[in-house]
Amino acid sequence: MTGHWYIACFSHQLQRRPLARRILGIDLVLFRDAEGRAAALHDRCAHRHLALSRGRLTPQGLQCAYHGWTYDAAGRCTRIPASCDTACPFGDRPLVRAFVTREAQGLVHLFMPPAETPEAQPTTDPVPYPHLGEARWHHWFMERVFEGSAFQCVENFLDVPHTNHVHQRLFRTQATTPTELEISTGADWVQCQFLNERPMDSLLWRILLLKGQEIYHVDHFRLPYISRAEYRAREGLHYVVMSQCTPIDAQRTRVFTFIGHRVDGLNSLIGLFFRPMCHIILRQDIRVIAEQSADMARTGPPHYLYHPTDAMAREIRDLLAGKSLADRPPYRKQIAF
Repeated sequence: MTGHWYIACFSHQLQRRPLARRILGIDLVLFRDAEGRAAALHDRCAHRHLALSRGRLTPQGLQCAYHGWTYDAAGRCTRIPASCDTACPFGDRPLVRAFVTREAQGLVHLFMPPAETPEAQPTTDPVPYPHLGEARWHHWFMERVFEGSAFQCVENFLDVPHTNHVHQRLFRTQATTPTELEISTGADWVQCQFLNERPMDSLLWRILLLKGQEIYHVDHFRLPYISRAEYRAREGLHYVVMSQCTPIDAQRTRVFTFIGHRVDGLNSLIGLFFRPMCHIILRQDIRVIAEQSADMARTGPPHYLYHPTDAMAREIRDLLAGKSLADRPPYRKQIAF
């Protein structure tokens, strides 16, 4: 999934030292230039190929730890310490591949162009997190590395039936009720609205003050690997969980999850219990995806079966395969959970 923005790190993680990251199997180094702007280069010195993330920042740019060759944000060599000629013999020609960066909402985004058109520039902005910074909203972020593909992650985040088993008693119970879903799609997105969902008598629903209320619940997927789950009840009772997945490679994924809630008059109290619960649920998902990956590594590559109870998994797979879903009409089905 090239040609998209991916989150590389939080802004506060990029300070006085270079930061190594891998995205889509490409090793990158992130750093700040002399003006404090975020920059990203291929993590490989053009001279003898030592990782630039082992180096240090200087007023002239990022300096390699082996021979001191130094590069600016565009990948141009600005200094060769061993050279008696102060003029760089390579002129303005970049020696190290640079990547477009964008800093927003306290996050550093990288645009990963297609391999066949590495000079391609972004035509869209990074997808923002909703309600971030709005009055009466509280939020926090979680960053985790999952031992699984980005598809495994987004499918898990938007898969309701697994919550009866992986998050038993915490999120939902094993008792199931038929619920009607409406699936709608666009060119690069699919969403599922739960039309008659009733909150279960579980610990999380009680903490969120949703037990016994009629709720508006929508799950949404957008390319490249972005999931959002939204719950809303009465006025002033609103929750959003949104994850943006950055594939490290085909087997590992770095996930940046935003949790926002507006519970008028009780935000601080809700957060006191909601935050540790989210960490527990996330650890359970990390565990089951790691187990799934280990089992597939032992038994062979995936040949998934798709079933109507998978909610949006088939549509997500179609989008990731490059299909536009803009012309598909909405449809309804039932799932018991």
